[in-house]
Amino acid sequence: MKKPSVLYRLTIFSIKILFKIFYRHKVYGVDHYPEGSALIAANHISFLDPPAIAISCPGEIHFLARHSLFKSYFGKLIAALNTHPVQQEATNLRVMKEICVILKNGDKVLMFPEGTRSWDNILKEIKPGMGLLLSKSESVILPTYIHGTYDAWSRRRKLPKPWGRTAVVFGSPIDWKDYADMDRKEAQALVAQKLTESLNSLRKWYEEGAEGFPP
Repeated sequence: MKKPSVLYRLTIFSIKILFKIFYRHKVYGVDHYPEGSALIAANHISFLDPPAIAISCPGEIHFLARHSLFKSYFGKLIAALNTHPVQQEATNLRVMKEICVILKNGDKVLMFPEGTRSWDNILKEIKPGMGLLLSKSESVILPTYIHGTYDAWSRRRKLPKPWGRTAVVFGSPIDWKDYADMDRKEAQALVAQKLTESLNSLRKWYEEGAEGFPP
């Protein structure tokens, strides 16, 4: 697996310092972090979510973003930071194929299975599409709970607060091998259900004191 670029490492290092200073950022469950390819599936509550997860991961990860964001110098920057453009008019199948190519290379991809940022910090429905993607890639899903970024920069705020407390909690991976012998549609529904339960369990674990090892 290729070594992260100097730009990627420098950017992650700089953001990590900022999060430590302004948000006292903490990471839990790193022992759950798998080797090889994985779908990092997280709740989505803020623009701060991608950098919060990126600085929490032991290695480099890949991101998806709207194709329109790549039409400027900013686009060149995020492209250099492992961000891949997704056409707004692209079909779900085409997007899945692009993700599978990344996973087949042994890399990790950040996904927000709710599809959009939450307005109220409550986890929305996770549809069976995550299970379909898991079956196509034959990879694993890493449930990832993000705390604190909603208070720092929710959809109702134009700018982020320059203070707060954030955390990222990695949970037990969901492996496609555990569902491979089931009917595909049934397996996809069960994967979505399992991911929902995992994210809610991680939130409960954190809010009850973050003692011991995250589930």
